[in-house]
Amino acid sequence: MITECMKEEKGFCIALTKTEENNLYVTDIYEYGSFVKITDWGQLNDGLLGITVEGKNIVKILKSNLNDSGLLNGTIEHLESEKKHMIPQKYLILSKFYRKIYPGIKNFIDFKEEKYADASWISFRLTECLPLDLPTKASLISIDNAIDRLEMINTIIHKLYKEEINQL
Repeated sequence: MITECMKEEKGFCIALTKTEENNLYVTDIYEYGSFVKITDWGQLNDGLLGITVEGKNIVKILKSNLNDSGLLNGTIEHLESEKKHMIPQKYLILSKFYRKIYPGIKNFIDFKEEKYADASWISFRLTECLPLDLPTKASLISIDNAIDRLEMINTIIHKLYKEEINQL
């Protein structure tokens, strides 16, 4: 799949799994995922292929099935990108919080352009990096409004990181 995506400049979908079992094949996934394209690749120290992907948009997974090669294939619907919204004053603390934690995670999460004032961008970055259970992450991904997503994240962060938020 990776070879085909690189040769044909195609993308693929990354979705959260509903179970965290160490099965050989994953078949039970959440309804929403991220359509990504490969931006870089290279051989890792252990000989495996490492890839870097860039998320393009959220997709709804309409159906999926395991093929003979053990690859999960499916049909997806590309959803329209959210309109850019300035972060309302009530949620500016979330942008500050992300700026504070980013240095600690920048080796794992990278982006081309910082958009700290964009409600959608901040809400997806926090969804991406916060240590949340899979159902909560899936719920956040499925919300189609950045302000609603920020409200849910705001509630979570104020519960989990109360001291850190008070110091900002």
